[in-house]
Amino acid sequence: MSRAIKNVVLAGASGNVGAQVLNALLDIKEFSVTVLSRSPRPFPVGAQIKVVDFTSIEDLSAALIGQDAVIDTTFSPDVETPLRLIEAAAKSGVYRFITSDFGLDPELPGVYDLPVFGRKKASYEAVKKQAAEKRMTYTLISCGAFLDWCLSTGFAGLNFQEKTAWIFGDGNNVHPWTTLEDVGKATANVLLHPQETLNRPVYIHSVFMSQNQLFDIAKGISGGEWTATYNDMEPLLQKALGDLNSGNISDATFVVQIQYCLATEALAHPWKSDDNPLVGLEEWNSEKVKALVQEIANQKAV
Repeated sequence: MSRAIKNVVLAGASGNVGAQVLNALLDIKEFSVTVLSRSPRPFPVGAQIKVVDFTSIEDLSAALIGQDAVIDTTFSPDVETPLRLIEAAAKSGVYRFITSDFGLDPELPGVYDLPVFGRKKASYEAVKKQAAEKRMTYTLISCGAFLDWCLSTGFAGLNFQEKTAWIFGDGNNVHPWTTLEDVGKATANVLLHPQETLNRPVYIHSVFMSQNQLFDIAKGISGGEWTATYNDMEPLLQKALGDLNSGNISDATFVVQIQYCLATEALAHPWKSDDNPLVGLEEWNSEKVKALVQEIANQKAV
């Protein structure tokens, strides 16, 4: 049986996803929001702050007593932090746990086989175990790639200053992209629909689009000649996995694994079941995407 959710705890509120989730939670006036923090620091008005020891299940459990839901938006590579949060939430009687997933469909064969998603896999298995034992319920947010973040950081393969494009495979695979703001809104709104989002991934998107479609928008906005490099992702993946096994680890070791997924239809494609209407999101049209690309291109030109 579902229960109304009022008291909500957020972990990782200072991160890219967490900050957007916090803003969205505070916009929903019926929630009482508590932020877990490793140290005293300022957060938006309306959020209560609890300083906790994230290495201690006992300390976390004490902080979670009386809470209805916990949202984990921590993104450190440490797999133990989310597992401790899950265990502490279950011990404290928390009803709903939203894991720090925010990515591809965990139900697709092969997605969680990649080492880059090991932390997410461990969290998913942990909440499913708690749910099977009737100790807690859970939700995951599947949002594909972060549209605005990927464009801003270059993760989407587009360099606006140098007018170069690093294309994953042939660049034609269409998959979900979601802005951080839309992720935050959807995550908060999940808690308004506890029964409909019970023990499952919730599938959201701002737009379904290929990397080449984004590239075409970028070229149309900026003008001039762009240079594109089309990359066979399979050997790049194998090199990344080999480097990981040998301890020759860099950011690219993990980035390539995600980009391989985005180039592969079996691992990343438009959702068969879409939850945008449930969580209050509207799909973006091409003009809205173009405006975002223009905004980011302008920022990079400064």
